[in-house]
Amino acid sequence: MRKLFTASVVLLMTIGAWAQMPKRKASEFDYQNVAPRRTEFITYSTRNLAEKGDRTAERYYIPLEYRMVDAVAVESDKGTPCVRRNYEVDLPIAWRDRDVFLHTEGGSAERVVYVNDKRVGAARDDRAPAEFLISSYLADGVTRISIVSPVEPDRRPAEMVEPNATENLFVYSQPPVRIHDVLVRAVPDEGGKHGVLNLDVVVSSSRRTETLSVGYDIYSPEKELKYYDLREIEVPYGKTDTVHFQTNIYGATERLWSAESPKLYDVTIYTKRGRIMTEYLNLKVGFGRTTFDGEHIYRNGKPIDLRTVAYNATPVRKQTEADIKHLKKEGYNTICVGYPQPVWFYDLCNQIGMYVIEQANINTNPMGGDVSRKGSLTNNPRWLPEFLERQKASFYRTRIHPCIIAWSLGAPSGGGYNMYKCYEWFKSVEKERPVIYRDGDWNTDIKIQN
Repeated sequence: MRKLFTASVVLLMTIGAWAQMPKRKASEFDYQNVAPRRTEFITYSTRNLAEKGDRTAERYYIPLEYRMVDAVAVESDKGTPCVRRNYEVDLPIAWRDRDVFLHTEGGSAERVVYVNDKRVGAARDDRAPAEFLISSYLADGVTRISIVSPVEPDRRPAEMVEPNATENLFVYSQPPVRIHDVLVRAVPDEGGKHGVLNLDVVVSSSRRTETLSVGYDIYSPEKELKYYDLREIEVPYGKTDTVHFQTNIYGATERLWSAESPKLYDVTIYTKRGRIMTEYLNLKVGFGRTTFDGEHIYRNGKPIDLRTVAYNATPVRKQTEADIKHLKKEGYNTICVGYPQPVWFYDLCNQIGMYVIEQANINTNPMGGDVSRKGSLTNNPRWLPEFLERQKASFYRTRIHPCIIAWSLGAPSGGGYNMYKCYEWFKSVEKERPVIYRDGDWNTDIKIQN
């Protein structure tokens, strides 16, 4: 077996409650461990912005990093020092009839989120994203967003005032009848003569039952229009429904994606209410298939000669892009990440041509080597729901990216019941790509050596 190296970092992925909650004290760090089980994206108001991925010009996107008005020290009921950072944003009138979300990512500690002094929810993860639907907390005029974080043991409150360099905070909005999720599978047909595009667009409605038109078009790497389609669907109030597209894409088998030849198709999804265009979403799609035969990982039927390196994205996209290109020039073709990365990291790996072994947010070493239920979270069934939530967050967020060739259950955390169950869950939803766990026995498809 090939030697693989995986980095380790303590992480948890959570998402805040989306329903109105009563006001609570800023010190109450209780969490709703419900992971966001969907592809990570934002939609755009024009096709041009969607194709460019230009958030800075999008009128339904507002970054918060420059909108902090003050930061004050607070204290928990148990005397734990915390910092409350307050942001102010004047949302445009055009946002009033839309669903408004707060996106939090990065930072240096867990956080509790308040909007206009009402508690929305909380998240412990200091790297992976958490999103909060905040529409019901908004009021006329300026919206006040507060994020409360405990001070780390070796830091003073004053040192927590400024946002962390890796923090990514913004608000964005979508129409009430909107794109909720997408799933793309682009593979060769059984005869290997052409590609088959399967596209599922999940739509939802938060305020009323309404008819929506959902369409897409796909362009080859040479910018040639290959196919388009448009369908109508009635979306029930408060529910989701799925529009399924399937079509043959001729010529795709000569343009398969791999690290050696990272050819990407452009798929633009859009929605219409009557004659009015409401949303655009652009995806970079790589045709091909990653498989595992019990010993080797294959891309498009060819075994991958894994040349791995441990790497995590820097806060700056341009620097990360330069780093990945340098790693590729040095002969590496697979990055083993230590924790969930910014969504643009996977986009860069798709574009540059670099395989990724994605790792879930788990690092729970047995206390003093005790692997019993009392000493090891990995072997304590009470923690199974949270272990599974982290696996699901890792899988659903990044599964459509062609660069993902394997899934790691987490950093070495000892053996036990919870990791066995996590492996079984992964094998129930992922039929082709391998699952890796460095401390695993039967619950790893590839044995990891030191």
